[in-house]
Amino acid sequence: MTAKAYKDYCREAVERDPKTWGSMFNSDGSKKELPSIYERCKVRILNDIPKEELRKMEKIDPVLLNPKPDLEIRGAEIKLKGRKLNLTILPMPENPTRKEYNRIWMSNCRVRERIKKITKLYGVTEQI
Repeated sequence: MTAKAYKDYCREAVERDPKTWGSMFNSDGSKKELPSIYERCKVRILNDIPKEELRKMEKIDPVLLNPKPDLEIRGAEIKLKGRKLNLTILPMPENPTRKEYNRIWMSNCRVRERIKKITKLYGVTEQI
């Protein structure tokens, strides 16, 4: 009596319970290959157009067809080249401490500078 190989055990397992082991092993006991994940994402070229014609055709970038605007205004929030800017001027509270006053004053100063830069670049289209 010779020792069994791994393939023999796999073949017996497939014969015993094909529902469980049939997806992993072939009927002769060899392993099935794993499905390729790249086949789903493969670019398919139209068969009715010759390859020479496809090479001559001009490629159009979808980003160039619909470019995103540089400046989007959404209420108090402004999107400038993909960055969100909060241009709300903070109100000064009653009897602020020196630290609070300086923080709010600097924040408002920065906001006013940004508004000046944006109006200089894009002009005054709407009240900000």
